[in-house]
Amino acid sequence: MGEIILFPGQGAQYSGMAKDLYDNNPRAEEVLNEIFNELDFDLKSIMFEEDERLNSTEFTQPALFAHSLAVIAAADIGGDFVLGHSLGELPALVHAGVLSLSDGVKIVQKRGELMAQSEGGKMAAVIGMDYADLTALCESVSDDTVKVSPANINAPDQVVVSGDAEAVDRFSEQAKTLGARRVMPLNVSGAFHSHLMKEAQDEFRTFTEGIEFKDARIPVIQNVSAQPETDGETIKKQLVEQITNPVRFVECIETAAENGVTEGLEAGPKKVLNGLVRKIDKSIKVKNIDTLDQVKEYSDD
Repeated sequence: MGEIILFPGQGAQYSGMAKDLYDNNPRAEEVLNEIFNELDFDLKSIMFEEDERLNSTEFTQPALFAHSLAVIAAADIGGDFVLGHSLGELPALVHAGVLSLSDGVKIVQKRGELMAQSEGGKMAAVIGMDYADLTALCESVSDDTVKVSPANINAPDQVVVSGDAEAVDRFSEQAKTLGARRVMPLNVSGAFHSHLMKEAQDEFRTFTEGIEFKDARIPVIQNVSAQPETDGETIKKQLVEQITNPVRFVECIETAAENGVTEGLEAGPKKVLNGLVRKIDKSIKVKNIDTLDQVKEYSDD
């Protein structure tokens, strides 16, 4: 009976996130202060108060990173595998011992900045479309000048596509005639996990070259390979590749199940991944730990 620790990505943030942990749990307070002190902006205010900057990529990413690691510290969580969704891979790597907390903060700040700077392109969530039909449509509406591709394969009936605005628009116009129930444009600053992130990826690769990635003490099921990885250099390479490659979340959960995982803990805000896992494999029971009350419940079990 294995347990996987899940770390959510962008979209799960909310005003006041982790404040109850900071105010009432010394372990969470210590971790959060370490993170706040590493940054050159006031993340504490952005997270704890009503601050519209929370929804800007360069601040969202450090906020989610901080919240997840505050939960890990507060609840003293272990786990047999870790899996982060997109940005969530970074707190997962800190928990798995691949990155020091200090290096994790440096990387999440840089990643957020680079992804926020990448302009152009669109993303859209596609509900209820067969995956083979979806990939075929992506190919048919792409050409030498514009391209759209799967970015987040979140659940069997929920895929996010990403790419040049014109190609995403073409895709959206035709998807409903091919079985999609809904196609919803996403309010994001760029076309994440697509070819349009290549410049950000190149800068990110250069930035990570000087940072040590240790071998993982807990296997990391990575977004790019959808396989458990422990080699530090492999993990670094895939973390960089992830910026222009799809998050293969469905396959990641299938891999977890194949490796004996029957329980999951989602460490961080809301219950986004909990809902996705239910759609992929109902045999894996996921609990969410976000608030102080949930930490206490978990500790009492």
